[in-house]
Amino acid sequence: MKPTLVILVGLAFLAGVSAASAACPPGAAGSTPEEIHANGQRLLCLQRELAEEANRRQQQLEIDALNRRLRDLELQRQFDRLPMPQPLL
Repeated sequence: MKPTLVILVGLAFLAGVSAASAACPPGAAGSTPEEIHANGQRLLCLQRELAEEANRRQQQLEIDALNRRLRDLELQRQFDRLPMPQPLL
Protein backbone atom coordinates (compact mmCIF):
# COMPACT_ATOMS: atom_id res chain seq x y z
CA MET A 1 0.00 0.00 0.00
CA LYS A 2 1.30 3.45 -0.79
CA PRO A 3 2.19 5.63 2.22
CA THR A 4 -0.31 8.35 1.30
CA LEU A 5 -3.09 5.78 1.02
CA VAL A 6 -2.17 4.36 4.43
CA ILE A 7 -2.27 7.85 5.92
CA LEU A 8 -5.66 8.58 4.33
CA VAL A 9 -7.10 5.29 5.55
CA GLY A 10 -5.76 6.00 9.04
CA LEU A 11 -7.25 9.49 9.06
CA ALA A 12 -10.59 8.16 7.85
CA PHE A 13 -10.54 5.54 10.62
CA LEU A 14 -9.71 8.17 13.24
CA ALA A 15 -12.50 10.40 11.95
CA GLY A 16 -14.90 7.49 12.35
CA VAL A 17 -13.63 6.77 15.86
CA SER A 18 -13.95 10.40 16.95
CA ALA A 19 -17.47 10.60 15.49
CA ALA A 20 -18.42 7.40 17.29
CA SER A 21 -16.88 8.70 20.50
CA ALA A 22 -19.05 11.80 20.32
CA ALA A 23 -22.24 9.75 19.97
CA CYS A 24 -21.47 7.38 22.86
CA PRO A 25 -21.31 8.17 26.57
CA PRO A 26 -17.89 8.96 28.03
CA GLY A 27 -15.87 6.23 29.69
CA ALA A 28 -16.30 5.71 33.42
CA ALA A 29 -13.19 5.67 35.58
CA GLY A 30 -13.07 3.04 38.28
CA SER A 31 -13.64 -0.64 38.82
CA THR A 32 -17.02 -0.88 40.49
CA PRO A 33 -19.52 -3.23 38.85
CA GLU A 34 -21.58 -0.24 37.67
CA GLU A 35 -18.55 1.44 36.08
CA ILE A 36 -17.44 -1.79 34.44
CA HIS A 37 -20.98 -2.27 33.08
CA ALA A 38 -21.07 1.35 31.85
CA ASN A 39 -17.72 0.88 30.08
CA GLY A 40 -19.00 -2.33 28.51
CA GLN A 41 -22.07 -0.49 27.24
CA ARG A 42 -19.83 2.27 25.90
CA LEU A 43 -17.74 -0.30 24.03
CA LEU A 44 -20.88 -1.81 22.52
CA CYS A 45 -22.00 1.67 21.46
CA LEU A 46 -18.61 2.36 19.88
CA GLN A 47 -18.72 -0.96 18.03
CA ARG A 48 -22.22 -0.21 16.69
CA GLU A 49 -21.19 3.28 15.60
CA LEU A 50 -18.09 1.98 13.83
CA ALA A 51 -20.06 -0.80 12.13
CA GLU A 52 -22.61 1.75 10.89
CA GLU A 53 -19.81 4.01 9.65
CA ALA A 54 -18.17 1.07 7.86
CA ASN A 55 -21.50 0.27 6.18
CA ARG A 56 -21.93 3.92 5.13
CA ARG A 57 -18.42 3.98 3.68
CA GLN A 58 -19.00 0.71 1.84
CA GLN A 59 -22.22 2.08 0.35
CA GLN A 60 -20.40 5.26 -0.67
CA LEU A 61 -17.67 3.19 -2.34
CA GLU A 62 -20.34 1.29 -4.27
CA ILE A 63 -22.05 4.53 -5.29
CA ASP A 64 -18.73 5.99 -6.42
CA ALA A 65 -17.97 2.85 -8.45
CA LEU A 66 -21.41 3.02 -10.09
CA ASN A 67 -20.89 6.71 -10.89
CA ARG A 68 -17.50 5.94 -12.47
CA ARG A 69 -19.07 3.14 -14.52
CA LEU A 70 -21.87 5.47 -15.64
CA ARG A 71 -19.31 8.10 -16.71
CA ASP A 72 -17.39 5.43 -18.62
CA LEU A 73 -20.57 4.33 -20.40
CA GLU A 74 -21.47 7.93 -21.27
CA LEU A 75 -17.99 8.51 -22.69
CA GLN A 76 -18.21 5.28 -24.66
CA ARG A 77 -21.59 6.34 -26.05
CA GLN A 78 -20.13 9.72 -27.09
CA PHE A 79 -17.19 7.96 -28.70
CA ASP A 80 -19.52 5.59 -30.56
CA ARG A 81 -21.44 8.58 -32.00
CA LEU A 82 -18.32 10.15 -33.49
CA PRO A 83 -18.16 9.97 -37.29
CA MET A 84 -16.04 7.11 -38.55
CA PRO A 85 -13.02 8.23 -40.59
CA GLN A 86 -12.93 7.17 -44.21
CA PRO A 87 -10.27 4.58 -44.98
CA LEU A 88 -7.31 5.84 -46.97
CA LEU A 89 -6.91 4.20 -50.36
